[in-house]
Amino acid sequence: MKRTFLYILCIILTFCPSCNKQKNTVTLSSETEITRFYFAALDSFPSLAKTTFTISNYGAKDTGLITNADSITYKTPITRLTPRLLFKATPSSTTVILSDSTSRDLTGKDTIDFSKPVLLRIISSDLSATKYYRVVVNVHQVDPDLFNWQRLNAAVLADGSAATKGVVLNDRFLLFANDGFSTTVFQSADGKTWDNGTTPSTLPASCRVREILAVNEATAKQALYYCQDGIVYTSSDGVSWETQDLSADTYVPRIAMMYYNDTVWLVSEHNANHTFHLSAKDGDTWRANVTPLPDNWPLADFTVTTFLSSSWRPRAVIIGGYDIQGNPLHSLWNIEYSAATGYRFANFAIEHPQFSAVLGASAVSYGKRLYMFGGTDIDARYISNTAMYSEDEGLNWLPIDTVHNRLMDVYSPRTQTSAFVHDNCIYLMGGQSRTQIYSDVLRGKLTSIDWED
Repeated sequence: MKRTFLYILCIILTFCPSCNKQKNTVTLSSETEITRFYFAALDSFPSLAKTTFTISNYGAKDTGLITNADSITYKTPITRLTPRLLFKATPSSTTVILSDSTSRDLTGKDTIDFSKPVLLRIISSDLSATKYYRVVVNVHQVDPDLFNWQRLNAAVLADGSAATKGVVLNDRFLLFANDGFSTTVFQSADGKTWDNGTTPSTLPASCRVREILAVNEATAKQALYYCQDGIVYTSSDGVSWETQDLSADTYVPRIAMMYYNDTVWLVSEHNANHTFHLSAKDGDTWRANVTPLPDNWPLADFTVTTFLSSSWRPRAVIIGGYDIQGNPLHSLWNIEYSAATGYRFANFAIEHPQFSAVLGASAVSYGKRLYMFGGTDIDARYISNTAMYSEDEGLNWLPIDTVHNRLMDVYSPRTQTSAFVHDNCIYLMGGQSRTQIYSDVLRGKLTSIDWED
């Protein structure tokens, strides 16, 4: 029995050291590949940690490139950044080689100057392989809030004797001009070179061209709309126009107001009690809302812009103009639609009065702001010698920053300018001042409008 016990003890002593040796064995690897590269966040630039870097290995064992396709925000400091790396297998060492040829091992707490290309040298844990990664960090070199404005054409018309309205339709620019006796439409493919003009068919000689409404939404048939004397005029090219006579209807159309919530809207007048209503296009029929518009609703020289609100609801902002009695308005009407409550109207100017009146201005929704150009107050004084903007969907308006938005280099204060957005640019066409009628074409673009958020 004693001999058996000694035999078992010898077996245990024989195998235990080898078991312990197996547990502590480290498997060495020849891998040198980096699988992820990112930066630790800076307190003042928390988005830095979200920057996505692409790692290109080129199918090569000893070289690679790490870079960010989408540039980091303008003016983000990159001279003291802490890199974070993940590996396919833990290397024996990771060394950073700077542009001045100095090098040091990365510890995970290092701050590196990435304003110039940096090399990372990775040595595999089995010391059999070495790989170099070139790290290039791209930062936007241009201020994202900078506008670039240029004059595409100084004067489309030979003389300044006509009221004008500029639109874009089917990727062509149209400028309508009326001198009080006839209407002419000029066309251009680029806003720079224009034809000699054509007389549109059917449009009345006394056409109030500034009231022509252009619909260019992707969800709608691209067309032009105009109302006069109870007749609705429509065109798909600006030259040939069709008519629909609604002068004998209960609701007589007076003005084409806007394209909003996937529908063309007219302002119509009840032929008996002379109240004003919104009429929506429903196929070939115009259906009027039986609820009258407010008494101080604008019917001339107003500006309107439509957009999706921050809550993704269709919104329309209607600024200033004259009511049916010819009274100038300082109203800032807001229309919002939701499936639950329908259409809601609110006059922002009641709680937030900002202007004595706004007449003949033009507004667009562009980027994350609303912009308003031109216009005068009740005393024919220009609202501002610069454009204005709103960051809260039309509630409050401020003059633009002229350091970033040098519109006035090519633009003179005026009223009744045509403003619209096309191909990520703002276009301004025509307008008039106290002494001059314009037919110029201006284009402005925000640097960051094509950048991803």
